[in-house]
Amino acid sequence: MTTISAAELAPRIDLAVTAVDGVRECYSARPVVARAVEHLADVEGSLSEVAEAAGARAITVCIGVSRDDDAAVVAAAVATAARGAGEDGTPSSVRVRVARLVAPPA
Repeated sequence: MTTISAAELAPRIDLAVTAVDGVRECYSARPVVARAVEHLADVEGSLSEVAEAAGARAITVCIGVSRDDDAAVVAAAVATAARGAGEDGTPSSVRVRVARLVAPPA
């Protein structure tokens, strides 16, 4: 099985996360410095952070959910989707940060 690089995996995770029911917004989980460098270079980066070390991955995503949704259920679904985006056999831990509760339109 071919290993997927972090640079290839991050956009796949972004797409998988946005497709999860209950995710209202996606925010950058990457360090401010990395985003600033991309902004200066006029390069569009991914929202997900994927770090690789010692044959394992640490994936971080940051989402917003509606106050009407169960944030824990949505976060669990997001973690499953993030793991599924990179099915190459590499062990992965996933951290999902619920950054905001987005109020639904009145």
